[in-house]
Parts: sequence; structure tokens; C-alpha cells
Amino acid sequence: MKKYISYLLFVLVVFCSCEDDFLNQVPDDKLTTEAFYRDAKDAEAALASVYSYLSSTGIWNYTERVFVPENMGSDMLITGKGSSEYVEWTAMSEFTDNANNKYIASYWWYSYVGINHANQVIEKVGKMTKDQIEDDVKNQIIGEAKFLRGFYHFRLLNCFEKIVLQMSTPANEGELEKPLSERSVVWEAIEQDFKDALILPETYDNANTGRVTKGAAIAYLGKAYLFQKKYKEAEAEFKKLVVDRIGKYDLVDNFLSLFDGTNENSCESIFEIQFSSLLSNGSKMGHDMARFISSDKLGGWECVLATPKLLNLYKEEGKVSTEGKYDARLYGTLYFNDPDVDVYGKPYREVWPSGDLIFYRKFIPSDMKIELQSNKFMGINMPQMRYADVLLMYAEALNENNLTSTAKKYVDQVRARAKMPALNNSINKGDLFKVIQKERAKEFAIEGMRISDLRRYGDDVMKKELSTSGNAGQENFDISKHKFYLIPQVEVNSNGKIK
Repeated sequence: MKKYISYLLFVLVVFCSCEDDFLNQVPDDKLTTEAFYRDAKDAEAALASVYSYLSSTGIWNYTERVFVPENMGSDMLITGKGSSEYVEWTAMSEFTDNANNKYIASYWWYSYVGINHANQVIEKVGKMTKDQIEDDVKNQIIGEAKFLRGFYHFRLLNCFEKIVLQMSTPANEGELEKPLSERSVVWEAIEQDFKDALILPETYDNANTGRVTKGAAIAYLGKAYLFQKKYKEAEAEFKKLVVDRIGKYDLVDNFLSLFDGTNENSCESIFEIQFSSLLSNGSKMGHDMARFISSDKLGGWECVLATPKLLNLYKEEGKVSTEGKYDARLYGTLYFNDPDVDVYGKPYREVWPSGDLIFYRKFIPSDMKIELQSNKFMGINMPQMRYADVLLMYAEALNENNLTSTAKKYVDQVRARAKMPALNNSINKGDLFKVIQKERAKEFAIEGMRISDLRRYGDDVMKKELSTSGNAGQENFDISKHKFYLIPQVEVNSNGKIK
């Protein structure tokens, strides 16, 4: 993956366009076909551009254009004092945003830029001859591009009720505008892209760490099935990873290490977005998530805080862990007023002498103060799919298929890493599903899953959780208006076929 980073600046200059319509990112055709795609090196560079839009390419962009749309408005996060200049964040959190929200618009924009770059790679590399590129390299690159196209569509479909399915680059002016597609049609395309990516290798050498693997394709295909309530199909896919051990994934012992930069691309990582604090050809490949999240006492901007509801969820079972404390994930996720909380070697009260604000600990470096004081950008990777997610999704699918006792043992695996006791052997299907919902909330706090999970749990669950969150603006939540984001107005204005 490091060699991909070295290509990014060049590739983005070649491929990016300035079209107003988010869906119409079409490069100069003559430049693309006659001066590019000459050999495997060009094909790899083009694929790097598809990967680059996972992070939205820029030091500020991941936080503002990915993290915010995927997390803001959940019951696990509220805006802090540092967000005063980000009024649209507050609007999202308090359910007063509209179709002109620039952060939601950017999420739509960058997802479609990624999709169109993927389409270019699929089409152009697909036409390359054996003299230009070996078949196995060609097939792998196309497989990765198809996975990424499916991933971008998957992102969009979990945020918007309907999207435009974009499976090819526009061939002429008449194809520049496209109508919204039915969700079932988009799901079918996503499934097929993940299926086509199953040809990918299970592992790579160190020079290519971070590229999409067969395990990632299996995991996301299973997740696509689960989100559509295709539980038999989902169970079959997750079984390949959990029982058949494709990829040989496992849980790491130290939960916090997954998020503080000390254990990237671990055995638990199935797919994560690669970042670096180093410069590549003068381009910054890091991000500033830590500054947005952290308290000003740690040198951050204090833009977002955790909610009391999340803290109470972690505390719900009491201090029943094997260490005589709360759920171990609590200490790896939050800073809160408790004698067992360690803030870089100091107790909570020494850092925050008054007040009981709850700060996120995830995604800030192990040496946070040093990093912030030196004004560096962060190179911490962003996990997108972890083995813990697969275990809980597998348990959910098994439970829905009336295999509750089998499902329980996989929930227990996740709880055991959190040093929490096993569930009661007599737990029934309904109660286990409620436990899984809570386990997901605790395991994946601010990893971009909470809102999409609430959407798929059903309107009643989503309404209950978001309208009783204790957050400012909870009374504004209306399931008919806020279940999904509105399609950006700029896209509606530029695409005459969107109504």
C-alpha cells in the first residue's frame, strides 16, 4: 500500500475533474486512453486513486467528510464547545439540518468520485492486452476496483434512502444524468461486486498491506446480506471466516491498541483505511481526527463529546469484569470521572479538576500530548471491518436462523475480550438479539456503525433510541424526515432525472 501512496498526487492530478454534478466525474478521454493505462504500473496507479477516496484525500477531509456524516446524529455523540464554528454539525446532531448541508453533500460527492474512478479502472484495465499486463495482475486489480465500487455504493445506501447506481462511466452526454435506483437494484449490484472480489488473495506481503483481501470481500458480502435480512446467506459467508478460518482472523488482546496507532493492520483487521503521518511527494496522507475529538486539556479542539447514555450503557451490568471493574471496552473508549481511568498517567480529576464531561479516547494517539503540541497530523488507520464485527454479525445471523445456543458462544467471545462474563446458557432468541444490539453499540462506538445499525433495526427501535438519547434536539427527531439523509440539493439541481 505504501507504493500506492507514492502515486496519489500524480494520479489525482490526472484523473480529477471539476464537474458540478457529483455523478459526472469523467476525465479527459483522450488523456486516459492514449497517455495512460500503458502497463501494470499505470493500472496500479489508477487503482490507487480509487483507494484514495476512502479517506477523501486531505488532512481535514476524513473527519469532516466521512466521520461526521457517519456518526453525527447518533445517540452516542454530541457536539462540544469546539464545534461552535461548525454549525452544520450541530444541525445534524439536533435534527435541524437540510439538503444544503455541505458535509452530507461532500459525503455524496466523494463516494461518487470513488465510484467513477473504480468504473474507469474496471473498464480501462479490462481492455488492456496481455502485452501490457499479466492476466493475474489484471484480474486482481479489477477485483479490488469492484470491491471498492461495492463499498462506496454500500456506504451511500446506508445513509440515503435511494441513490443513483453508477456501474459504468458515461459514454455520452445523454448518460450524464441518471435517475435514482430502487434499493433492491443497488443491493443486487453491491452483492455482485463483492462476489466478483472473492478472487482476491487472502493475504499480501508487507509492501502491499492494506489492499483489499478475499476476507474483506467475504465479510462485506455477508454484511450486505445481513442488512437485507438474508440471514441464511449471511450465516454462510460469515462461517467461512469464523469456522473455516479463511484469513485466520482473531481478536487482539488489547482493545485500545486498535485505535491508538500501536497495532495497525492486526490479526483483527479485515479492512482498514491506511493513513500515514509522513509526507508523500509533498502530499499529506494523515488526518486530524484526534484534534477534533480530544479535550482542549489534551491539546484538542473538543468538537465532539460522548453522551451519558453511552457511558451508562457500559456501566449497565456493573463492575462484573474479571478485573472487578466495568466492561474493559469502556476504558478503551472513553475518559470519564472514575478512579480507574488513566489519562496518560494521570487521574481524570487531575486533568479535569471540575465537571464530568465524557471524552472519547478512541482514535487519539498513544502519545497524544506530544503529537498535538508538535502540530503534526495523525497517521492512525481507520478500521472499517474488524473480526469482532464478523463475530457479532455471525451471531446475529445464527440467532435469526434459530441457532441461539450456537450464536451465544460468538457473542461470549467478544465479551470475553472485554473481560465480561459469559451470557446465561438459557438466554432466548429475543433477549440475545437485544444483547447483540448493546454489544454492537459498546464495541463500535464512533466507528460509523451506530446509525446504520439503528436504521436496519427498524423504525420503532431507531425512533426510541434517537428520541430518548438525552441529547439537545432529541424532540426534533422525526422518523419520516431523519431516518436517512436528504439527497444534496446541489445534486438535485444538477441532475434533472432526480425528483
